[in-house]
Amino acid sequence: MAIEGPLRELGIQDVLQLLELAQKTGVLTVRSERLNDEAIVHFSKGEIVFAVRRRSTRRLGQLLIRAGKLTRGDLDRALDKQRSDPTKRLAEIFVDMGLVNEEELARQLRFQMEETVYELMSWEEGYFKFEERGEIAKQRLLARVRVDSLLMEGARRLDEWSRLESRVPSPEAIPALAPATERDVTPLDLSSEEWEVLAEVDGERDIRQIAADLGRSSFDVGKILFGLVAAGIVQVQERHLRMPEEQLRRSIIEVRDLLVAGQIERARKLAADLESAHPDRPDLAVLNGRVLAAQGRLRAASEAFARAVALDPLSAEAHYELGFSAARTGDFDRAVKAWETFVRLSPNGDQRELASSALSAARTLSQAIEKAQ
Repeated sequence: MAIEGPLRELGIQDVLQLLELAQKTGVLTVRSERLNDEAIVHFSKGEIVFAVRRRSTRRLGQLLIRAGKLTRGDLDRALDKQRSDPTKRLAEIFVDMGLVNEEELARQLRFQMEETVYELMSWEEGYFKFEERGEIAKQRLLARVRVDSLLMEGARRLDEWSRLESRVPSPEAIPALAPATERDVTPLDLSSEEWEVLAEVDGERDIRQIAADLGRSSFDVGKILFGLVAAGIVQVQERHLRMPEEQLRRSIIEVRDLLVAGQIERARKLAADLESAHPDRPDLAVLNGRVLAAQGRLRAASEAFARAVALDPLSAEAHYELGFSAARTGDFDRAVKAWETFVRLSPNGDQRELASSALSAARTLSQAIEKAQ
């Protein structure tokens, strides 16, 4: 019997813990339309024995080459053998060919699985499905990872990454060298790790790709880049991809549902991503503004509504929201102008009546403030 459902109802950490406690054997598939990605995790008696992301660049062969345990020729020969027998895993072929000892292979496999699950733990949107498959336990398993240890480390990473977000938004962000200035005359005093990461920064690959090429975790590379950004050596830009219209419509509904459910932080992240991916959509700026207002970030909300007004000066909704958010921050001049425009654009209705009353009160208050100065 399959276990399945949306991640917004049962988070991925809860799914992993459930499968561990029930000592399940089978395959967990997690798909995210927003990320256009899929992760597959194999379980054997509640332990993870295989994990991979479809869009991941972290391949076992590349990890072994980077670690100096394999040559490109060795990898090509192993891949040829796998093509002739696709049912056999590449790790088993490496051992059978005598290319890598089991201890080193197990170490790299654990690293690959752990990093895949850590990245998966950041997914807040998607759909999961677990199917029991007893035959997995019969395969040759070279490495196992306990879920409880992953959950503890994953929670720590998510918490620490929230402190990095001000300069390094996510593993999908793209680092590039900061523009040179006249002050760039002092030699750089960097550690060997910082030089290693800096040498990979090309303005094209994201943090995940750089980490994979270095054989390191995205988290460690993100921390190093945080320091390089703080020093003014590197700048980081988030990568946002435009969504198909149907997917976008579902994401908008999800933001509204999250707001109703009181999950403000999740709604904020998704709304911000939507607006960044579609900066020409005034309705998404309004949506983002409403989420920011729900967070109590009224000035940021006002700026979001102002962006919507700039994109569509005839949007009555944007003017209405801008008026109230501006009033809440004490910017009554801005509120008056927004409500005046809304009243001109809006037909009769409850919102028009409320805005008219607020407009009259704001004018009176503005005049009183002006006389008192």
